[in-house]
Amino acid sequence: MTQQVRTIQPEADPSIILPSEEREELRSVIVGFVDRHASHEAIRESVEADPGYSIARWATLNDELQIAALAVPEALGGHGFGFGDLGVILEETGAALLPEPILASGVVGCQALVRADDATAVADLLADVLAGRSVVATALDQTVALETADRTTVARGFAEGVLWGTAADHLVVVATSGTDTVLAVIDLAQVPATPREVVDLTRRRADLALEGAPARILVGADRSAQVLAELRRIQAASLAAEHAGIASRLVDATVEYVQQRQQFGRAIGSFQAVKHRLADMLVDRERARAAALYAMAVLDIEGAEDAEMAVAVASAVCADAATRSAYEAIQLHGGIGFTWEHSAHFYLRRMLGDEGAFGGGRVARREIAELAGV
Repeated sequence: MTQQVRTIQPEADPSIILPSEEREELRSVIVGFVDRHASHEAIRESVEADPGYSIARWATLNDELQIAALAVPEALGGHGFGFGDLGVILEETGAALLPEPILASGVVGCQALVRADDATAVADLLADVLAGRSVVATALDQTVALETADRTTVARGFAEGVLWGTAADHLVVVATSGTDTVLAVIDLAQVPATPREVVDLTRRRADLALEGAPARILVGADRSAQVLAELRRIQAASLAAEHAGIASRLVDATVEYVQQRQQFGRAIGSFQAVKHRLADMLVDRERARAAALYAMAVLDIEGAEDAEMAVAVASAVCADAATRSAYEAIQLHGGIGFTWEHSAHFYLRRMLGDEGAFGGGRVARREIAELAGV
């Protein structure tokens, strides 16, 4: 069997990642929201309480900013913007380490419902998710079974380590129905959730025992492979955008600190060794931002042949950049950077948690090699 070799060069017009007045206005709105509602102290406070995030902040994100509705078609109750615009939001919310289920429910969960075979059948659920009244978790790398008896469909199986699993009302998951592989949405109202001990305190995880939970087929066998691939690309590109935001925030915070910290009568940022490390962080940030912007924007181009490669490259570049930046931030902050009281540890924990949940840069580089036919 001959392996298909995909392009390893960006094919879309470079203008798709250029700044625009609309996107910068959107960024300023999100930055203003973060400044008012999501200081690091506020994040710490909310992750220590149930359900692991701020209900008030989640309501504001959906009621006032309507982030979930941004990239949903207008015909389905959304605003009809693109993933390129959504990437701006994900950069800033990622930079702030918001613990709310933006990635799972506001992005991937919504897009799964948008792609349902019968849009009217899930219209009420989609409306609730867009309004923040319901939370949808996703498990795109796990498979459960569906059984139908007396015209009632239920799930059989176990979903492990589901992000936001304790807070979710529904779960989108890959399922087998007879000999078919489908995408299903499962009602979690009566499903017991067992919380896991996690390294990333801003993203709780839980094991879900789905035995007998009501379920319905979201996408049938004819389209399930295509839709699953789309959702995985959306999830990976969105995660890359978050990681690009983290790398950017850590550069800014570290530069600010080394300009203030004095040693031997001068700012440590004036030392050549520190300058070199900061330069490496800056290069990482610029590479990550460009890769993430392109990956999100190319998702808006129908039939883009380099979408898979663009997302895989962004996943690798952004994960590596954010992880290196987190380690460097801890080191360059000196003694205070090694204390639990400092925010740098939260960024490192986020990156380690994301690597465990989504695979990290090594998995992305393997995908790049496969796509390139190496």
